[in-house]
Amino acid sequence: MIKNILKSALNNFQAFLVTWVVIIIVNQLFIFGACFAPYCLLAALPHTFVIAVLLNYFLNAEESNKQLNSSKIDSNSDFKYTQADNHIEDNEFEETEIPFCPKCGSKMALRTAKNGAHAGNKFWGCSKYPKCKGLLNI
Repeated sequence: MIKNILKSALNNFQAFLVTWVVIIIVNQLFIFGACFAPYCLLAALPHTFVIAVLLNYFLNAEESNKQLNSSKIDSNSDFKYTQADNHIEDNEFEETEIPFCPKCGSKMALRTAKNGAHAGNKFWGCSKYPKCKGLLNI
């Protein structure tokens, strides 16, 4: 996230610079009591920089989102959509609510046992396996 915010500031450097200067002037006038001494300006640089970077990012976020979406559409233009051969009825699916792991709280994944006495049976296993070995029997 921070990387994207800083990239936005570099991509729109001129707008960022103008925004930063305006924020410094407003900051010095209203917060520091019109103090334009060098030590006052140096004290204002860090927080005004952060404010200018964030303003630049959020004001230009809509424009960068449009560019990202248009580049995704252009890069995916080779895809051709086809209709599935088989017809699936609505009643062929049962609604399943995905449970959360009792050990770590992550979402569970529906799995099928491959070995042992329960081979072929379905169970819920933690999505963070092998770090977490939480299980729920069905």
